[in-house]
Amino acid sequence: MNYKQLFIGVIIAFAALGYTLWNVSLADLFASFKTVKYGYIVPAIAFIVLSYLGRAWRWRELLRPIKDVGSRELYAPLMVGFMGNILPARAGEFLRAYLLSKKHHLTFSSAFASIVVERLFDLLMLFALFAWVFYYHAEVFETDTNVKGIAIADLATVFGRLSVGMVGFLILFIYLMVSHREWVIRWVLRLIAPLPKKWHDKVEYLIEEFSLGLEVARQPAVLLRVALYSVVVWVAIVLSYYPFYWAFDLNDKSAGSLLVLVVAVCVLITAVPTPAFLGSFNAGVLIALHEVMHEAEITAVSFGMVAWVVNFLVLFVLGMYFIVHEHYSVRALIEAEERGVPERGGKA
Repeated sequence: MNYKQLFIGVIIAFAALGYTLWNVSLADLFASFKTVKYGYIVPAIAFIVLSYLGRAWRWRELLRPIKDVGSRELYAPLMVGFMGNILPARAGEFLRAYLLSKKHHLTFSSAFASIVVERLFDLLMLFALFAWVFYYHAEVFETDTNVKGIAIADLATVFGRLSVGMVGFLILFIYLMVSHREWVIRWVLRLIAPLPKKWHDKVEYLIEEFSLGLEVARQPAVLLRVALYSVVVWVAIVLSYYPFYWAFDLNDKSAGSLLVLVVAVCVLITAVPTPAFLGSFNAGVLIALHEVMHEAEITAVSFGMVAWVVNFLVLFVLGMYFIVHEHYSVRALIEAEERGVPERGGKA
């Protein structure tokens, strides 16, 4: 584990957590936990689990042009990889590709390429949610509310531009890798010309294998199924927050409030990937429910704490279950995350 990176992540996490707790007394916070209707957490857990099932079904479609892997075979690398995202810098994405390549004899590069396409669809869905909120509930961005001196409207504008830029970049990147692979290889080889010849062969091999993982982009029917599964995943994610609205008996239980919350949380945990999203998740909930939707601050803070714990426990329990079930070595998993990619970039 990169301890320096972990230390920085922990510092950021506690800074974000301090922001959420700044105006709240711990006595009031613990008292608020006693008023929560915990029975509503059961359907929340069901929707969280459904979102991960949807991700496994979608991942199978993304891998289908390379190799048809059953959804059940994908649950273990998926959940262990997402549990690996507890560490800084979303290292779990590399771990997912590593575990998949090791078990099903795929190259790491092609396996990781499928996750790149998956992230593109997630960005598209997140941007669609953001656009919906911005268009139908523009009033939430027109308030005088600010976070640390930055207006909500300015934050929304910056995020919108960044989302468009990231989506555009990924689409262009995937297009070039799929349709103009030889051109990409020539340019990359020119850039690394000063390096030894063995590096040229290695880079060319990695590009070839990575582009193989992007072959799904050539199959419209598969892309359509991936898009449908993406809708299932994100509907489940959105609905997983709704039972907490009733558990805390929020004043505004509208769809608009729910989508504002989801967008705020996703923006914060994406921009500030703290370990286990601690702090960034809580700050997103506080901004959405208190700063924007004007719920009581103690309620927003308590909501963020309970929702974070539930999401964390579901991910941790399922991840540990598959580590035990698949007889994974924890030491090997940590070493894989340290490397980021398997040695020689080939099969794990």
